[in-house]
Amino acid sequence: MTYRLWYAQLDVVDTARRYLALLSNWKSEAPTRDRLFVSDFYFVNPSLLHLTHMTLDVRRAFTTLRVPKPEETFIQYPSPPILYNKMGGIQSQALHNLVGKGLLNVELVINDRYKLSDEGRTLAEWLGPQLILPNEKPILKFLIADFATIGRGKGGLREMTGLRRIGT
Repeated sequence: MTYRLWYAQLDVVDTARRYLALLSNWKSEAPTRDRLFVSDFYFVNPSLLHLTHMTLDVRRAFTTLRVPKPEETFIQYPSPPILYNKMGGIQSQALHNLVGKGLLNVELVINDRYKLSDEGRTLAEWLGPQLILPNEKPILKFLIADFATIGRGKGGLREMTGLRRIGT
């Protein structure tokens, strides 16, 4: 019998689910594509948040979550920039699928902002508790409330996280 490992980071459907979870809970201004991709990256790889630069208040909020450090997890992670680049195509495909299905507000997408459309909000509400796994709730709240405040401005998010895509 052959076994195949599944990685949520490389699954288009799970990435679309994470986008729905993030965007249905996002409270501040609609995120840019870059911020959405970075937030998704840390949503699925919360241990790697230990390797980012954060303000003192944001670091305190993160510390209360008691997320294990990368070396304390079962998974052995590659460097964050390598994994982020590997996830790039999957993230783009999931985002295109959400736009194509009418689940995102197209007028905002044109301006590099991402927010659920009425259909997207309806789907997120219909999925209810299946959209966000119980162990994901604390990290989701952290990402949309505290982490969303770091790295404002051009290049700031990249500087704080060290994540950069080839060609951007």
